Amino acid sequence: MNQVSYYTLQNHDVVLDNQGKRYVLKIRDLPDEEKPREKLLEHGLSALSVSELLALVLGVGTKKEDVMEMSFRIIKNYGEGSIMFEKEPRKLAENFNLPIGKAMQIVACAELGRRFFQKK
Repeated sequence: MNQVSYYTLQNHDVVLDNQGKRYVLKIRDLPDEEKPREKLLEHGLSALSVSELLALVLGVGTKKEDVMEMSFRIIKNYGEGSIMFEKEPRKLAENFNLPIGKAMQIVACAELGRRFFQKK
């Protein structure tokens, strides 16, 4: 059964309701071709940016920040190479105002990469 789209979001920054409250856009609000999982399946790993790959690792964001916004902010502020050398989740969580669980996911993923690379 085909789904029909009735609208497409043009501005992915902020949507305001009548009361001026901030709505955090979620992955489900993005067109399918911009969603990291769908992009990976359709076009492969090389089609994803580093922040999109990190968003896949993190899975979901928080009430205040969508996973794509969070991953872009982390990569922008920390740097693509530097984040892979961070081994202390508390430091990462404090520096970037992240939940400790998200910081642990990033540190664990980086450690997996290091260990897999060392075995080759």
